[in-house]
Amino acid sequence: MTDFDTSVTTSEPMNTHLPSRAYLLAPSWLLLVACPEPIQEQQDGTDDEVGTLDGEETSDPDTETDTDSDTTTDTSTETGPQPCMGPQDCNPEAPFCDDDSGECVTCTGTAEPDAACAALDADAPLCLEGSCVACTEANDSACGDTTPICDVDMNSCVGCSEHAQCPDSACNLSEGGCFDPEKVAHVDGDETCGEGDGSEESPYCSVGEALGILGGGATMLLHEIDGDNSYQEDLVIPVATAIFAAQGQSPIVEGSNGNPAFITTSALFLRGIEISDGPAAGLSINNGGTAWLDECTIEGHETAGLNIMGGTATVRRSRIVNNSGGGIIVDGGGSLFIQNSFVGGGTLNNLAAIDVIEGSASLLYSSVGSGFGTSSALRCEPGQSVTIRNSILVSAAPEDELQCPDATVEHSALEMELPDNISLGDFNTMWFSDYDAGDFSLVEGMYPLTLDDAAVWQSGDPATDINGDPRPTTDGESDVAGADIP
Repeated sequence: MTDFDTSVTTSEPMNTHLPSRAYLLAPSWLLLVACPEPIQEQQDGTDDEVGTLDGEETSDPDTETDTDSDTTTDTSTETGPQPCMGPQDCNPEAPFCDDDSGECVTCTGTAEPDAACAALDADAPLCLEGSCVACTEANDSACGDTTPICDVDMNSCVGCSEHAQCPDSACNLSEGGCFDPEKVAHVDGDETCGEGDGSEESPYCSVGEALGILGGGATMLLHEIDGDNSYQEDLVIPVATAIFAAQGQSPIVEGSNGNPAFITTSALFLRGIEISDGPAAGLSINNGGTAWLDECTIEGHETAGLNIMGGTATVRRSRIVNNSGGGIIVDGGGSLFIQNSFVGGGTLNNLAAIDVIEGSASLLYSSVGSGFGTSSALRCEPGQSVTIRNSILVSAAPEDELQCPDATVEHSALEMELPDNISLGDFNTMWFSDYDAGDFSLVEGMYPLTLDDAAVWQSGDPATDINGDPRPTTDGESDVAGADIP
């Protein structure tokens, strides 16, 4: 019979003793080794590790053991990125879920890019180079209401800022929307009232008639009356209204019954209108009212041409001259914004061309002058907010042409000396075409040449002068001060 070695040897430092017990089971001669009897001992304060018969550590194939921290990490459940099930699983950079690939994509990765954008955001219904935008140069259908214009640089809808942006009506410059093109009417004083329908062939006869029929949001095209006669109007404008001169014409409006031609408590937009020879101010803007004057003339009134009583006036490329009661009065907390305009005149004596009693005024590229006595180009009460830039201020009187101690004046030309401005020296009416009549167009060879580079054009300044002649449009470039480029 063959002898069998029934002993099992373990390697240190195992703490489990394996007693040698061998059983010979006939007839198979099978040697069985009994399970070891563990001895509950610890070394160094740690649990014993389970060993193998050859003295090496056991390892579970489904686990990884961190020998430094005794931490076991289960790796059997780790997964990669999950496919998207819908837009809620995507991000702003790639907001759409592609059903075929399960990946998040931009709008260009969808089957119908514009439709995908419209479903995501009705205010940005167009796909442009992977982004959803409101509008493009070719498609501005999403623009409307108070944002009818597409800013093609930003691909966003914005409010109108010029009447030319609303070719079928006018721009409500106070709110940004275009007036209703269905409310555009012709007005011609040569016609008989009560018989017109507002068409060019059958116009209304007066602004008052048109206003009463059309109500708010109307655009009126005002025609000349034969023989240079004027419309006799005495109207309070309680609703937003635009009154434009008909193409190629210069209609004249005159106040009546001792009242201004127009008193506005709402938004009034005038273009190409002459308001003249009235017993009161040509235009009065009451508290809460707003008026925009483009290429208008207000002259020959016994009081101030423009009276701002708590309202706001924006005057562009206009002439407010030869009004014996002054050019513009700002009171009651009113506001004046004026650019590229003439104000005053040589016959305006002992008064200010612009008088800021209570309120604010901002002058840009404007020419302001007054007559004799105690006249001034601009006067204001202490503490009022007045800024003047790129303008000309002169007076035929010995008094200072600027009598406004808190005014901020930059890059302008005056007779007096002010830091950061041009001093013109002794005033001469020959610098201008017709100073007494308020025509402040510069006469070449007569005006001081220092005017040529007294102003500094800045981004956002007007691109033309009072007559439409181009200005430099480079930020920081020198320019002619005042409203007129000779």
